[in-house]
Amino acid sequence: MKKRILFFVESLSSGGAEKVLVTLLRHFDISKYDITLFSLVDTGVLRDEVNLQQIHYKTFIKPSNSFAVNIWNKLKYKLVYHYLPTKYAYRWIIKKNIYDLYVAFAEGFTTKLISYAPNPKVAWVHTDLQAYPWTQKIGVVRNLQEERYLYNLYNKVICVSRSVEQVMREYYGLSNAVTIYNPIAIDDIIAKANIKEGTINTNGFKIVSVGRLVYQKGYDLLVPMIRRLRDRGFNVTLYIIGEGEEHVSLQHLIEKLQLESYVHLLGYHRNPYLLMQKMDLFVCSSRAEGYSLVIAEAMVLGLPIVSMNCSGPNELLDNGRYGCLCNTYDNLEQALYHAVSDMYYLQELKKKSKERQSFFDIHKTINQVESLFDSL
Repeated sequence: MKKRILFFVESLSSGGAEKVLVTLLRHFDISKYDITLFSLVDTGVLRDEVNLQQIHYKTFIKPSNSFAVNIWNKLKYKLVYHYLPTKYAYRWIIKKNIYDLYVAFAEGFTTKLISYAPNPKVAWVHTDLQAYPWTQKIGVVRNLQEERYLYNLYNKVICVSRSVEQVMREYYGLSNAVTIYNPIAIDDIIAKANIKEGTINTNGFKIVSVGRLVYQKGYDLLVPMIRRLRDRGFNVTLYIIGEGEEHVSLQHLIEKLQLESYVHLLGYHRNPYLLMQKMDLFVCSSRAEGYSLVIAEAMVLGLPIVSMNCSGPNELLDNGRYGCLCNTYDNLEQALYHAVSDMYYLQELKKKSKERQSFFDIHKTINQVESLFDSL
């Protein structure tokens, strides 16, 4: 019989974790596994990329054109997030324990809810929760002790980098944490990048960054660097692909610095690779990361990389061997200056990215995940 596996997420938004999940679901051996994807809310730009011919799909809150249904949906949302004890929310949402393995595919509410599932169960951690304790900040968990308790209920905790695993072992006291790097579908990325459409209307030096417009990503510090580079006489333009809660504040910052023609918030793009492969440099300005899927994708496209030195990027770049790692934002600005002004330095970074491409083997990742699942 096939092993019945439930993957639980809050939505299928454009985040890196959700993109990783969709990639995994496309590559699992469906002759071995009977997979159900459960999205708490039936929404998100990646919803259409799920192959419903290969897996089952369930949801708890389904948006509707009916006013009455949407009022009920809002009430359900508030009940499960804020009022019901989590064990009762679990019973209401999941209903029956019919699966052989339960997977909480993100931190926060997802991990908290699936902690009430029967064993075996697996949690997936995509960020450095010590450097960026967002789950405690927004009140999903009351404190570190509660979050430690929840993770210790899981049979395995999959971490997307060794530095994240180290945090989960040392800071969260876990002995069941393992590292499995995120899968990269190299052939799909290259094919999407080579679609013959779209143009970038600038002849200057083009910098790109991809990510949610949130504090964690450090765009509030990256944008002023473009102003200073232009003031030094460099014809540089920044393109940021992604959407998020800081869109308005970033747009105000761009206008304040008179960068409307040189910093572009492009929003979400279903195919960001088409734009990325036309750029001269990829920058990760994040204050914290877990793996940084987009750095890996940029390297697959042969883009030179400049990144802040945080969990995930330092492993992807092998502590600076395959790209430039910056310990402070002053270092980041200096690295951007060198990349823009020194063609030899830029070409060296590009060469390093191409050398690293063989590191991203999706089949190796899938085999690791399937072996772990089979052992539980």
